[in-house]
Amino acid sequence: MRLASAYIALVRLPNVLMVAAGVMLGAWWARGSISAAVFAAMVAAMALTAAANSWNDAADIEIDRVAHPERPLPSGLLSKATALGLARFAALLAVVAALLAAPSLALLTVILLVPMRFYSPHIKRLGLPGNLTVALLASLPFLYGAWATGRPRSGLLLVAIAAPLHLAREIAKDLDDAAGDAGVRRTLPMRIGVPGARLILVLALLIFAAAILPVGLQKPAFWAALVPVFFFCAIAVRLTVLGRKGSPRLLKAAMLCAMLAFVVARR
Repeated sequence: MRLASAYIALVRLPNVLMVAAGVMLGAWWARGSISAAVFAAMVAAMALTAAANSWNDAADIEIDRVAHPERPLPSGLLSKATALGLARFAALLAVVAALLAAPSLALLTVILLVPMRFYSPHIKRLGLPGNLTVALLASLPFLYGAWATGRPRSGLLLVAIAAPLHLAREIAKDLDDAAGDAGVRRTLPMRIGVPGARLILVLALLIFAAAILPVGLQKPAFWAALVPVFFFCAIAVRLTVLGRKGSPRLLKAAMLCAMLAFVVARR
């Protein structure tokens, strides 16, 4: 049981399930049917997420001894070799599943594996470009769903709206992990200072708000659905400004609520 929990923590099962929901939403948004191709795209996106998280933890094992000692690798529940082996298997599964969904989606998946593999060792050290990279990658499940229906362009709006919210969450994670990252890599808070990182986080959330508001202008139910989204964002900003931890979880809750708002807007 403990070993199973370690694997669940390694791949970030809640995030993987959220990715699955994002693929389904992208397909539904594109007005496509939930076909076998959509399910294949869902498996591909879930496997990509599992691979990325496994690579991330393998690269960050020393940092996590300080920042996240409870994680499977620094706690000794799983080895680095196990994490890398799981990442390779998940990456292969992602390509095969994407190929079943659409050959062009398989090509995109192969391309995406490159930044995912080198995110923690190299790209994350770049500061804001690293945050922007992962924000874009994390927003792509919507595109995967739309792509599997044959209407990839339909998913671009959702990607554009989601990316600023993901960017804010990535910066919030960097702020929370600043102590563990110190002396190891220069994330955004270390490059421009904590106040500057906080400012960019707030600006990203403002861009997200400006992007999502027009989606369902004529639907009062959509506006009601946005209330918890903005509530979680506001509390996250407050914690960030006060220098307290916990903003990433609040912003993840905002993401889930935003997905529900998209469903309301499309009905």
